[in-house]
Amino acid sequence: MIKLEDIEQDWGGIKHLKDKMKEVENLRSEYQILPVEAENSGVLYALKITPFNSVKVIIFGQDPYPNINNAHGLAFSNKTGKIPASLKNIFSEIKSDIGVDNNNGNLTSWAKNGVLLLNTALTFSEKNSLKKRFNFWEEVIDDIINKLMNRNRPLVIMLWGNSANMLKQFPLEKDNEYLAKNILILRSSHPSNMGSANKTPIMDGRVSAFFGCSHFSKCNNFLKQNGLTPVDWKI
Repeated sequence: MIKLEDIEQDWGGIKHLKDKMKEVENLRSEYQILPVEAENSGVLYALKITPFNSVKVIIFGQDPYPNINNAHGLAFSNKTGKIPASLKNIFSEIKSDIGVDNNNGNLTSWAKNGVLLLNTALTFSEKNSLKKRFNFWEEVIDDIINKLMNRNRPLVIMLWGNSANMLKQFPLEKDNEYLAKNILILRSSHPSNMGSANKTPIMDGRVSAFFGCSHFSKCNNFLKQNGLTPVDWKI
């Protein structure tokens, strides 16, 4: 089980996290909230399995899978190893980009390799809309982002889709400013099949389509240039 005090100690305390987790536990007495707390899943699983000082890359997702067997708290990752459509397209881009072929949808090995798979809503419940869940976790996610951005260490941030690209911390016009501070922002459309999202540029054409974005080679080249071990994208 994930202990809140361990997360707080490792991440130096996260604003409002204690209160939010207490509220989640209270709500769990009324209805199901995913992911469930277990050895290999939990609301704070991403923070547990990718400690603060080991984060080299952040990939943002929206919220956990709406299924108790699939959700474990890592963005895009499926606890059972099944490969949902978006992840299938992510794997396709990885193969095209760096020649790595994956066939397991559990991304725990990425998380252990310094890739923070962070959902911007840390929980799923049928009782609440996605917007309400985003709002519930917004201050916590903001503090996590700010802590990582202010570490004075090289960092790669992958933003896929409109929601991720519109996060307030990452306005397009600041990309070069961040790069000067050794923070590489990689942007694309979402890997989803919905409406051919993965093939269509977004934000008035300023952000390219996911397919062909080459984020995985760009990420590793940046890490190597900054003296860090590249990510092993093989599951």
